[in-house]
Amino acid sequence: MSGARRRVGRAASGGRGWREAAAARRPALGAAGLWLCALALAGCGSPDRNATATGTAADSADQTMWGLTQYLTKAGVKQAFLQADTAFMYEASGRVDLVHVKVTFYSEQGEAESVLTGKAGAYFTRTNQMWARDDVLVVRLADQARLRTAYLEYDPTKNEVRTDRPYVADKGTQHFEGVGFTCDPSFINCSTQHAKGSAGQLVMPAR
Repeated sequence: MSGARRRVGRAASGGRGWREAAAARRPALGAAGLWLCALALAGCGSPDRNATATGTAADSADQTMWGLTQYLTKAGVKQAFLQADTAFMYEASGRVDLVHVKVTFYSEQGEAESVLTGKAGAYFTRTNQMWARDDVLVVRLADQARLRTAYLEYDPTKNEVRTDRPYVADKGTQHFEGVGFTCDPSFINCSTQHAKGSAGQLVMPAR
């Protein structure tokens, strides 16, 4: 079936549809085996932020999925929950382009800490790296602090979220602006440069 393109329907709950679709392309590997192989592969450059998740993606993708859901884990611990309206899968590169993406980040105790949304994004199956772009919004659930930017990367190997773009962050009456930052997914421990605002740091701790 090499070179064939397939349109796959809505993903099943918990991301099973994604794994089943991938397994259908390569019958020699079971669904679990294929996913474990993808997670075990290492070494990938920085995510390509210039590629698009729209336009001709549907014409060139190996598979197309609607209603994608997928948990991202590390050493058996849940790190994030990925959702997207549409996903275009490219098997050779291990890349999945996403339309209308939502990512929920979890603490080590399994509690939801923050939610990211964006109009477009990409997920890389070999590293679990992700990026989102276009009207990216992050809401910290503990206090509803909000951060907006044009582009945001998630690196699970370092457990950090980062950007080199301008951002705006608000928490209640506090307002912050800057260019570029690095945070943990809880958006409490952050470092940034060229920041200005009513309290002098990116996002104040929730507690």
